Amino acid sequence: MNPKLKNILLTAARWVLGSVFVASGVFKSVDPVGTSIFVEKYLATYGLDVLLPAALAMAIVLAVVEMALGMLLIADVLRRQVALVTSCFIAVFTIITLLSATVLPIGDCGCFGDAIKLTPWQTFIKNVVLLPVAVVVWWYSERRATSWRLVAIVSALAVIIPLAVNLYSLRYLPIVDFLPYKEGVNLREEISQEREREANSVKSILIFNNMATGKTEEYPSDATECWLNPDLEYLDARTETTTTEAGDFADFATFDSDGVECSMELLNRPGRVAWLCVNDMEALEGKRLEGVDALFDAYPAEAIVVVTSADAGQLATKLNHPAYTIDAMTLRSIMRAKVGVVVINDGVIEMKLDIRDI
Repeated sequence: MNPKLKNILLTAARWVLGSVFVASGVFKSVDPVGTSIFVEKYLATYGLDVLLPAALAMAIVLAVVEMALGMLLIADVLRRQVALVTSCFIAVFTIITLLSATVLPIGDCGCFGDAIKLTPWQTFIKNVVLLPVAVVVWWYSERRATSWRLVAIVSALAVIIPLAVNLYSLRYLPIVDFLPYKEGVNLREEISQEREREANSVKSILIFNNMATGKTEEYPSDATECWLNPDLEYLDARTETTTTEAGDFADFATFDSDGVECSMELLNRPGRVAWLCVNDMEALEGKRLEGVDALFDAYPAEAIVVVTSADAGQLATKLNHPAYTIDAMTLRSIMRAKVGVVVINDGVIEMKLDIRDI
């Protein structure tokens, strides 16, 4: 092959590979807690529950590694070694995504966080395409003298930059929120529509015997003509469920102290309402507790909704305010901070704040 053409093709392959890895790492880095939700899904699906406490750390490491590999490929530093590591990385995840698409279905893989949704099959195909590209970059890259000072500087930046983005997002909430519960979403409307879809997916069917023909006939439960026809004799009723794809808000449900579901009751509160979201009750001390006191000073008690995935009764006693329970993963999708506030104005998510910033 012409050396010039070979170099052009290798450069193009390196940039394509590096760009995909940088994009994947960036989307994960801007929302490490959101990424950890995907990691937890994988760990739970593969029966590795013992590693669940380390899900956030694993999410950060994964994001940093992907972004660092991509930056090194684009910068053309240690090309051969980086391409080899990238090839091994893709090979491992090709196997994982194949399993996720077949024997261990997992839904959205989270390869690009929640910014770009890919099924396991789509991710598997992506990896199958990228793997030979990485192998080609490794195979045809020649060993060459490299300034170790340049290698050290670029490598350090390739690790420090994504790590800094992750740590910033952990402290100040996601730089960009790609999950459904982002600012500007009309939560009241979305949940209402989700409930309507669920209700419409279940239908009652009335079964009658037509005495004139001897055949059975079926009618929807709201039909009236079947009751007015003297030839029809009522026999039975059955429920028919239409399979529909679960929406982004299908898991949203809040429960009061008696275990009664009260999501719409809370969302229908008029005006500006502050939802105090407590993911970790043990973190509710020091500056966070001061933030809660400031919240209760700023809002009337009836305009504050306290939700937690922990012991709602214990939290209600601690804050002297009613508390509601919600699924832990859903709560973290709404508020990434251990303790945070979501301001909802007439059903619309207006802003999110870490309680320490109040």
